[in-house]
Amino acid sequence: MSFHRNNNIKQFFIRYISWPIEAVFLFFALLILRIIPIDIASASTGWLGSKIGPHTSWHKRANANLRLAMPELTEQKRLEILTGMWWNLGRNIGEFPHTLALMNSPSRVKIEGLDKISACEQGSIIIGSHLANWEVVPTTLKRLNRKSGIVYRPLNNPVADFLIQKRQRYLNAEFFLKGREGAKGMLATIKANGIVALLIDQQLREGRMVPFFGVPVKTPVAHIKIAAKQQIKLFPLETIRIKGAFYKMIVHEPITISKTASDDEILAIALQINKLLESWIKERPEQWLWPHRRWGRIKG
Repeated sequence: MSFHRNNNIKQFFIRYISWPIEAVFLFFALLILRIIPIDIASASTGWLGSKIGPHTSWHKRANANLRLAMPELTEQKRLEILTGMWWNLGRNIGEFPHTLALMNSPSRVKIEGLDKISACEQGSIIIGSHLANWEVVPTTLKRLNRKSGIVYRPLNNPVADFLIQKRQRYLNAEFFLKGREGAKGMLATIKANGIVALLIDQQLREGRMVPFFGVPVKTPVAHIKIAAKQQIKLFPLETIRIKGAFYKMIVHEPITISKTASDDEILAIALQINKLLESWIKERPEQWLWPHRRWGRIKG
């Protein structure tokens, strides 16, 4: 009885005290950053990220992930990569309130190969990753001006998640939760000749085991199955931070899947995509989200 009572008290504290406080803090932090010019906001939070990040538990996890994925790196090189990563993540925070301005600025966000998607009249799926500032990925949807949908993973704090999603309505896109709801939303959007964007480098409960940096991890395959069934194309989208709050996105050659693709062929496509993501990450490892539990819980 004591355990359940303590657990109930803990849940009450989290839901009615901790979450609202976090949401209020987030609201005012975003408001202040919104007032500050984007370049100053980006540089300031980037600097803060580089100073605070290395002292958090996330740093230990990021270091363990980096060591697992790229064991050939020296300790000094890992330190350089992780320092750059905290700069990048810090910049993302400062740039978040300015996402709309970024999307509306062709000089800040340049897209190579967007014509590959625009030339495709049927529905299609854009697959990206947590590289650079992944919040600018929907810029492709905004500039294509087509019916669109975004598959996302909600924040643990539902109050903060509501504030974030409310700010995202300027995208004029439907938002689908990862999982079964996301798959249904993707299918409906595609059947209406729309475009769906999703990030595919996160671990999912319902994923299939596919090697990523040589280590089997749960990997999403729903988008591959939908692409095969609906006979549509998958467009890999690479996001690169050029400098400061300036980006380049590259739409790579589309991936097509046979309508009669077997389970083994589906997994082969998933591996092909993971290999492509690996090549992007190896090129600019400091721009990837290393603290994420991509390989589950591993020792630091």
